Amino acid sequence: MKILLADDHALIRAGLRNELEQLDANVDFVEAWDADSLRRMFEMHRDLDLALVDLMMPGMSAAQTIGALRQDYPTVPLIVLSGTDAVTEVQAVLRAGAAGFIPKTGMSKVMLQAIRLVLAGGQYLPPQLMQVLDSSEHELAAAESATGTEEPQHAADSARLKLLSPRQREVFALLAKGLSNKMIARQLDITEGTVKSHVATIFDVLNVHNRVSAVAEARKLSIDPKGRRLLGG
Repeated sequence: MKILLADDHALIRAGLRNELEQLDANVDFVEAWDADSLRRMFEMHRDLDLALVDLMMPGMSAAQTIGALRQDYPTVPLIVLSGTDAVTEVQAVLRAGAAGFIPKTGMSKVMLQAIRLVLAGGQYLPPQLMQVLDSSEHELAAAESATGTEEPQHAADSARLKLLSPRQREVFALLAKGLSNKMIARQLDITEGTVKSHVATIFDVLNVHNRVSAVAEARKLSIDPKGRRLLGG
């Protein structure tokens, strides 16, 4: 596994290396410290598995830089690290194609969880930030609903479901039917351990702490107000 660490502070890059060595005994790190070296590392290492990018490095143009990298290197998942968690900034980098957003204030607590989710094809946001974005999406959808363009709850629900990978949405749909982990594993032809990992991620995305709450939330999200299925299965 090869991971790009992009931050203009050497101490932060060293801390990231120490944290991420837990992912894989043979993980290989490459480093960047500004926008120019970031672009250079992407060009030199076409086999990157993941990029962790500080949004405020010298020469960065925030979401514009992220969008350009995603356009030129669409197969490399990119997680943004930032010293700020302004909602407009988060929304901008997600629209630009970032697979996750981690505020530096809580970086060490969520790093491995976030990376595992992104490598599995999902998208990571801290639960507290998701709540803020949900509120923002809800307000926007409510305004749109007033003009007859979209149901408010549907917009908020769709935003949350986009944080899950396709496989996690399959697990989520089977949770809505009340299936056990063992039954879900059998139906999807995956291991029970993999199901448990997906369920844990679903808990994080839904901001719930037990299976009963997750099942209740899954059932609520199964059908949107217009009668369309948000979950497969």
